[in-house]
Amino acid sequence: MGRIKILSESLVSKIAAGEVVERPASVVKELIENSIDAGANSIKIFIKEYGTALIKVVDDGEGIYSDDVILAFQRHATSKIQKQEDLLNIKTLGFRGEALYSIAGVCKLKILTQHKEEELGTEVYSIGGKLIERKPAITLGTTVEVRDLFFNTPVRKKFLKSPATEKSHIIETVQNYALCYPKIAFYLNIDDEEVLNIQPSSSIQERICQLYGIEFFEKLNFRDITDDRWRLELFWGGNELDRSKRAKQLIFINQRPVREPLLLSFLYQAFQVGDKHPQFIMFLNIPAEAVDFNVHPSKKEARFRDPQRIRQLIFKLKEQQSLNKVEESPVVWKENFVSNGSFTQKSFFDSQNEIQGQEFFQFLNLGDAIVALQRNDGILFIDYHAGHERVIFEKILNGMPENSTKLVFPQIINLTSQDYYLIKENLSLLHNLQIEAEDFGKNSIIIRNIPQILKDADLVDIIESIAITLREEIIKPDFIDIKQKIASIIACHKSLRANNKITLNEINTLLRELEKTSDPDHCPHGRPTKKFISLKEIKSWFSR
Repeated sequence: MGRIKILSESLVSKIAAGEVVERPASVVKELIENSIDAGANSIKIFIKEYGTALIKVVDDGEGIYSDDVILAFQRHATSKIQKQEDLLNIKTLGFRGEALYSIAGVCKLKILTQHKEEELGTEVYSIGGKLIERKPAITLGTTVEVRDLFFNTPVRKKFLKSPATEKSHIIETVQNYALCYPKIAFYLNIDDEEVLNIQPSSSIQERICQLYGIEFFEKLNFRDITDDRWRLELFWGGNELDRSKRAKQLIFINQRPVREPLLLSFLYQAFQVGDKHPQFIMFLNIPAEAVDFNVHPSKKEARFRDPQRIRQLIFKLKEQQSLNKVEESPVVWKENFVSNGSFTQKSFFDSQNEIQGQEFFQFLNLGDAIVALQRNDGILFIDYHAGHERVIFEKILNGMPENSTKLVFPQIINLTSQDYYLIKENLSLLHNLQIEAEDFGKNSIIIRNIPQILKDADLVDIIESIAITLREEIIKPDFIDIKQKIASIIACHKSLRANNKITLNEINTLLRELEKTSDPDHCPHGRPTKKFISLKEIKSWFSR
């Protein structure tokens, strides 16, 4: 007797409506989850044309009973839950019975499966959800082939992002499940090229090394804490892994990858995260009845019965680790005398742009990269990070080939598989920005030439940030738009920070260079760079 059953209407009404298949990675996710729930020890994924031509998933799991294969195509048909109480004790990745139903409706689908207890398997073929053929077959486990995805919904296909971005999402999906299921072997092939070939590992630590490399793993600090049936394991990146954009911030709850803003906020509070974003991998295992995955259509978020208990776990974990804190300088008025461009420290600006002559100023350092300049007619507030960002942004955007520099020792940058494919397919963008980079194989690129302005920059951080931009923000490639976004990333990395000491000479130089830009009042992201309050307005506050 088969195990798959159609859920009752009363139970269906308690289930959050499943979302439609939005992209190829959604299909890959659902099929991988089915394979894991079937007890697979090996999962192989084959992709053609970023998943629109073919998504093929092969596993060695227990297979599907012959009597259940046709049922599996129906909505809310599942073996994972049978009654309402099961929704409060979910221990499988899938439970709604909607995956194959939703996928079959937008593609040409073939399933080849044989349950381990049966001598004969089944092959089924459908088009747009309509059964076309069913015949006996012999196989091991289950193979699902999805062809011509969105062939009958061209509007949905139109809204897919660029091929490189869609491939990146597929790679990210496979990596996430490989990370939280280290005992399963994962293989990913895209357009006849092996992308991932991960053998079973004995621990999470070993799997992190397999996916991200030993160099990355050695920069992680591991902490764990257990409270009864609640266990938290955290791999927290050192300061050298901090990034200007969120990258490699992975949260897994009961071996399920989720995007959980509540837990992220707890981590940021506990570790007192500043303007740089840490990289971390967090595994939270709690009783099934303590978490509800039935609150989000694609099960990407969760609701906790006792969120404060998780917060307490995180803060207790933090107490096990001492962090170096940077104390801000006290807010004091400073009086400087600048004479003929002489400096007592290294300047962030070129000497030919220095203020000439003698000027007396007083300025107040308000912290967080904001200073107040005293003038005869009022006070000028400057965000020197935003202002410097605008100056660098336009220098990069306008191109400075005469100021490029060849690296004496070319730098090899190792990337994750998803970032590697994005960068590899967009090397021409880097070249246009005077970053001479080449494919170096094995998820790495080599950089031989950079703009002079990037001489002391963290190139790894810049390349990773560019990959994030390409993955998340680009729908249809537009060269000018991409170039501007990448230039703003580089400018943000190279601009003055709140912890950079700045002199009056440099402030005046910044103001002069800022006035030469196309928009001196705003940084590339649209934030204001300065604000002037006149003495007349200040006096009006006091009815003068």
